[in-house]
Amino acid sequence: MKRAAVIALFIALAVLSLPLLDPLTRARFFTGIVFGGGLALTLLVAGVLVALGGQISKKRGIRTIGVLAVVASAPLALAASWNADVYLRNTVTVVSPEQELLPETGLRAPYLVAERQASSNSSGTVGDITGTTYLAGDDTYATLVERRGWLGPGYETMIVQQLALTGQATGERCDFAPEANKRMNGVFANSLTRAIAGIDTSLIAKEADTWGYCDNGTPKIVVPVTKLENWIAPHDVPAGVVIYNGSTDTLELKPEIASGELPGPAVSISQSRRVNASLSTLNGGWWSTKILKSTGITDEPKDEDDTNLGSHSNFSLKYGEQQFGFFSPFTSRASSRTIDHVAVLDSSRVSAGANAIATLHTMQTPRQSNAATADKIKSDYSSLSDWATGMSVMEIVPGGEGVWHASIGQKQNVNYRVQLNADGSSCLLTATGNKLRCSNDAQQDPDTTPEGNTGSGLVDPTTLTNDQLKTLHEAIVKELHARITAE
Repeated sequence: MKRAAVIALFIALAVLSLPLLDPLTRARFFTGIVFGGGLALTLLVAGVLVALGGQISKKRGIRTIGVLAVVASAPLALAASWNADVYLRNTVTVVSPEQELLPETGLRAPYLVAERQASSNSSGTVGDITGTTYLAGDDTYATLVERRGWLGPGYETMIVQQLALTGQATGERCDFAPEANKRMNGVFANSLTRAIAGIDTSLIAKEADTWGYCDNGTPKIVVPVTKLENWIAPHDVPAGVVIYNGSTDTLELKPEIASGELPGPAVSISQSRRVNASLSTLNGGWWSTKILKSTGITDEPKDEDDTNLGSHSNFSLKYGEQQFGFFSPFTSRASSRTIDHVAVLDSSRVSAGANAIATLHTMQTPRQSNAATADKIKSDYSSLSDWATGMSVMEIVPGGEGVWHASIGQKQNVNYRVQLNADGSSCLLTATGNKLRCSNDAQQDPDTTPEGNTGSGLVDPTTLTNDQLKTLHEAIVKELHARITAE
């Protein structure tokens, strides 16, 4: 009888373990639960099983041991989470302006404009638009389009936008081969996540981190991956990137990526967010950080009308010859809304097993919140007629020590740029960079001197909206026709 019970138990365990033959299931079980849960989850599960065993066997001592294990798992989980945050925080180098200035960044078209224009440049596609990514390495925006069909049959195409600082984008297609049927949220054989797990079940790949680029006509999907370290207090460490070839349907794991090798991030935006979250522990203990929330910094917006609400942090910007990274403005977690820190995580390179290179810069002169800054821009340049037609401040990004760049315009078009300076002054520029006037200049009468006057009596046409340009064109044609008729 005992032998039959053992055989039945063995068969049951074998049946239950069959799903582990699938690499994705195995990865999610061991990486996501066993290793990801760490010692705390192990203690919790073991405690529950011991307590149930003690209850069934009616042995009070065993049941008590199980209950104590369950109770101990809660503070252990909190301690593990805290230690993981502290570990990531300690990988960030904190510098003052005297030690190192915030690097000067290159300009980019606002992310939300590119996202909105992607649909306008998707003519000829029948798929569904998914994530848009700014590729700082070659100053383009790439948008993936998923095929429609059962089981998520891969990506149809990629729309690469050469987005100027003003005007409409020009989009080019980069089509996937019909046999390239994998994508991150695909099912069974169409699952790129499963294919990555087939390379190494310890790799962690997320759909939110996936981006694509066109390599001389060949569409390629890049998935920055991580691995877990330290079973007692698990934390993520970069493990390189997986590159999926959209023409050959093949994958390659690259543990090392040098600056300039890829046009987009080799370190995932998820990893940048984890590092940013760990900075809430800056200059504080567990009690002041987690309970009182009186210390640390955060990159989360505190105003509902924050102009950067749709893309408030992790700005991908170029700041060197072949360097680019995630720039994240920070405010105090206590009550302040001023931006007094900027974290820079170098995403242009990665080395498996090594933490991303991240620096937290302390601002010499803190800046007002985005909401307050947007209100000041509207006040300083209230004579712009475009405010009445729905123009708004679209994005405020770091430009270097004491310098910030704001884009203002309509949903799919940038009309002006504003350079914000450390002393609180600002300058209004055309979208292409020509200076119009500054906030500390003598105020001009909007009825006699239009915004956009270049000082030579001419209006810069790049500062006009489409409707204004159309009106100007009609007025010019009408005047020419009147003069020709008079002659």
